[in-house]
Amino acid sequence: MLDLLDSPGVVHAIYALGSMALFSIGLYGLLAKRHLLKIFISIAVMELSVYLLFVALATSPGETAPILADGLTRFTAMADPVPQALTLTAIVIGMAVLAFGVTLAIHYHRLTGTRDIGAMTELKD
Repeated sequence: MLDLLDSPGVVHAIYALGSMALFSIGLYGLLAKRHLLKIFISIAVMELSVYLLFVALATSPGETAPILADGLTRFTAMADPVPQALTLTAIVIGMAVLAFGVTLAIHYHRLTGTRDIGAMTELKD
């Protein structure tokens, strides 16, 4: 039974299902909530689910980190570092954008006294 769970197809399916579940939770928060900060957090959850899927599908069970240490001289059975580096960069950029959005939401609340997106009518006219 445990050998079945270690197969790459099952592991990738578990990661894909978990990523879809997280994305669905974020999408629900994006569509159902009217609070500005909850919308930003929902977008961040959706973003993190994409990162999880990207890293999970870029690696396979049994691969190690691409570091030559402990007398290793060749890169054998090592994960590709490019998807991991790109995902790390995307996480940093995503957190910076989230911090900027939350800052704008806080300043908007201080100026107008509202945090409901339905009440944002200043730019309609």
